[in-house]
Amino acid sequence: MTTMKKFISPMLTALVSVIIFLAYSGNVAAQKLYLSQEDVASSKTLLPPPPQPGSPEFLADEYHFLQAKLLRDTPRGEQAIQDADMSDKVLLKFEESFGLAITKETMPQTYELLTRSMECFGGLGCKEAKEYYRRTRPFVYYGESSRTPASDEWMKTNYSYPSGHSANYYGLAYILCALRPERQNEILQRADEGAYSRVIAGCHWMSDIKAARIIAAAVFARLQASDEYQSQFRKAHKEVRKAVISK
Repeated sequence: MTTMKKFISPMLTALVSVIIFLAYSGNVAAQKLYLSQEDVASSKTLLPPPPQPGSPEFLADEYHFLQAKLLRDTPRGEQAIQDADMSDKVLLKFEESFGLAITKETMPQTYELLTRSMECFGGLGCKEAKEYYRRTRPFVYYGESSRTPASDEWMKTNYSYPSGHSANYYGLAYILCALRPERQNEILQRADEGAYSRVIAGCHWMSDIKAARIIAAAVFARLQASDEYQSQFRKAHKEVRKAVISK
């Protein structure tokens, strides 16, 4: 029985990672974004270079990687696998912290606001620095597999610095905080968890996460100058307040 469990567990992990990888290029990516690549700040200009091997900063990255790796075979490690899903299901990961479940059916205005904003953070905001620095991801550096092995080949060509997933988590959190400021502590804590999941999964270094937070803040600021975003934000805010009152 023990041998069977050891065999089945990796199979389940691989299956989940396949589902997550397929979902990543699904309905969120198909949304028309509020910003273009030209609209966002240059991540290459905005960010310092990533830590180089042998530097004190890189040693700190290695320390955080090894500490996070200890969590892989725990419930927190399983959460890290689930947190890799960047389909619209990522919105439900904020359900507890936001206090409301955001789906296309139940909160269409808020759903549209978030899904049309998300890849402005992790996609457009991170693209230039990723392609310029081409930083190796931890699982590649150590010759391992990540916790989402179905996406490993793709991740080898979509570089580590900064973390796109983490930028998405922080960017969504900033918008959600603007919609429900009374829940900001809980929302930001959930974003921290989603970002740290990338370290646990072996997909990112801690310095990638810190850089993603800077990118998310810059893109969030730029969204405020988009008339289309502002118009949709007002609709979403009205929808959220109504849902809170009727809850």
